[in-house]
Amino acid sequence: MSTPERPLPERLVRNAGPLPAPGAVPSEHASPYETVQPVQQGFIDRDGVPIWYATWGESGPWIAFAPPFQIVHSQMLKGVVPYLSQHFRVITTDGRGNGRSGRPEQQDAYSFDHFYGDFVAVLDAVGVQRVALVGISAAALTVLRLAAEQPQRVTHLVTAGGFAESLAGEPEVARRLEMESALLRSDWPGYIDWFMATIFSEPHSTKPYEDGAHYAWATRADWLGWCRRAWLGNDVRALARQVTCPTLVIHGDDDRRVGYAKGREIHALVEGSKMLTVAGGGHVTVARDPVLFNRAVCEFIGGLPHERTWMRAMKRPRRALFISSPIGLGHVQRDLAIARELRKLQPDLAIEWFTTNPAAAYLKREGERLHPITQRLANESRHFEEMAGEHDLSAFFALRTMDEVMSRNFMTFVDLVEAEHYDIVIGDEAWEVDYHYHENPELKRQPYVFLTDFVGCLPMEEGNAREAALCADRNADDLEHVARYPYLRDAAIFVGNREDVTEQPFGPGMPGIRDWTDHNFCYCGYCLPFDPSTLADTERLRARLGYRSDEKIAIAAVGGTSTGVHLLKRIAAAFPRMKRELPELRLILVTGPRLSTDTFAPQPGLELRPYVHNLFEHLACCDLALVQGGLSTTMELVATRRPFLSFPLQRHFEQCVHVRQRLANYAADRSMDYAATLDPDALALRALAAMHEPVRYRPVETDGAARAALRIAQVLDNRGWSR
Repeated sequence: MSTPERPLPERLVRNAGPLPAPGAVPSEHASPYETVQPVQQGFIDRDGVPIWYATWGESGPWIAFAPPFQIVHSQMLKGVVPYLSQHFRVITTDGRGNGRSGRPEQQDAYSFDHFYGDFVAVLDAVGVQRVALVGISAAALTVLRLAAEQPQRVTHLVTAGGFAESLAGEPEVARRLEMESALLRSDWPGYIDWFMATIFSEPHSTKPYEDGAHYAWATRADWLGWCRRAWLGNDVRALARQVTCPTLVIHGDDDRRVGYAKGREIHALVEGSKMLTVAGGGHVTVARDPVLFNRAVCEFIGGLPHERTWMRAMKRPRRALFISSPIGLGHVQRDLAIARELRKLQPDLAIEWFTTNPAAAYLKREGERLHPITQRLANESRHFEEMAGEHDLSAFFALRTMDEVMSRNFMTFVDLVEAEHYDIVIGDEAWEVDYHYHENPELKRQPYVFLTDFVGCLPMEEGNAREAALCADRNADDLEHVARYPYLRDAAIFVGNREDVTEQPFGPGMPGIRDWTDHNFCYCGYCLPFDPSTLADTERLRARLGYRSDEKIAIAAVGGTSTGVHLLKRIAAAFPRMKRELPELRLILVTGPRLSTDTFAPQPGLELRPYVHNLFEHLACCDLALVQGGLSTTMELVATRRPFLSFPLQRHFEQCVHVRQRLANYAADRSMDYAATLDPDALALRALAAMHEPVRYRPVETDGAARAALRIAQVLDNRGWSR
């Protein structure tokens, strides 16, 4: 079935962005999920049609997701499978016609009996004897049938956005089906746009819409047309009346694809079933409200643990949970400075940490305690590295595509705070907690303090209407969250000063970022992880760190991720010219814990170090620093008054806008465009010139960590209301 060429719908272009080749089959070797790998995966052969399946998790009861309408594939479950696989053994499979499964080329290869047989064959191949079934949308037909026909096999049944019959009996239903058929035949991109806008009716759903459009693009109009006809005309209501296992029906009352009445009907058909209505919810709870879905499934299928301990209130020690962003090391260093100041104010307060590498490794070296559950966290730094190009990282799109990481890590956080008591949660750019708290405000159990050093996502590509629209949509979502639930953040602390906040608006018709921040944050000043006065004696410091007095020291560092590898290579290429001009120069390349030193060829005077603990001490006595454009390293150089050049990552709104504005406030914007580093000689001469330029930075405040700690302590004391 061919469709005439026509412009893609504007909404599809804006929300979904660039699309791959139509009908492209995902690699069978690549996991559909970013944060978890399958325990087992493979294909079963069904009369010549390969059906892909995978299992996830190594212990716990079995859960199997039946494949829904083939406009999507199993990656749709990315918000739930990575988390559920920590508690259950999960089976996923791609339905024929999409994903990694086969795409037969005739209608008779697509029928409800085929879909049902494929799913049962996967369960047989895995060898599962007892299993809980989940059926989303059309897959409710599959799981209702299986629960009735094999009751000894099915322990629990969950339907979400489902229906028990797909007949076209009523004239209104028949007209809608004909409209949909005509659109599918005549305008495949238009059909995808209409479908995704229909199933994701909730505000600010551009990301699930984008994902859904990409899943749909992996099939074709003809394949999907055959699938659609196969799903229509089926009726399992009589079978649903025979279901005896515990059953949970989840349905949004604003489901514009499968009306809420269809869910109510399943609830009425299955005797003793439970009904969870998602008020204001659309069709795909698993994608739009993964936290609710995860918790509902865990509670329904997993039940309460066999053993639990409840500690009487007055026996509970005072504890704080500090969530530190692991993207680089700057956050954790300032967070540790804040924690140490907080301990001075609250000596009996035990602080535990919730983060992953490289921040976790730093905290261990400092003698801090990470909660053991952090071993289950997905790594945010790895996600950002995978999104980066050559010294190029769209920070906005890296944050936008971090939804799987955020869902998994937030669920791990919830597991912890429900199992153990904390008097306060402190989150430094804990985006997963902040976002999902606002989406699920009933889950907040204790005071919560949020810290950040920037406010507002900003578009970076001139003329990129998509980026501008999506940035504005994300900002609007954040602003609406805070306006509706101002009490979720017991305090919001901006790590910096008022003038460090840009005056740009959040988007068209939206407030200015600085004015909004004035009303929703307090300012603590910049938080240094050290007292600059203790590092002022550079000669003594150099001697302690092993640097000779007769040599010049240049340090090149790019933080705790691997995104700076290209910058380090260019600096290494410029070093021979620098060495010729200044023979006593010694260059130390700090590759970071996630880069191999083998990447760089040896040179006289060049030293490679994979990691330098408390790098700020070395920077404080160097003659020149060449660094990426991150806030922490540059501000440490300003505080210790060292010459430096910074190279902001291209398209990184935080480094290119927020950080540069802050540095300018300290008369210290020494940024250089990465494109200007292509010529090694030009880079060498510019670096040497920077080494000898006078330093006239404004002083950096030294009480930021103490001020932040005081504000947190005030939240703990909870006496702001007293007179």
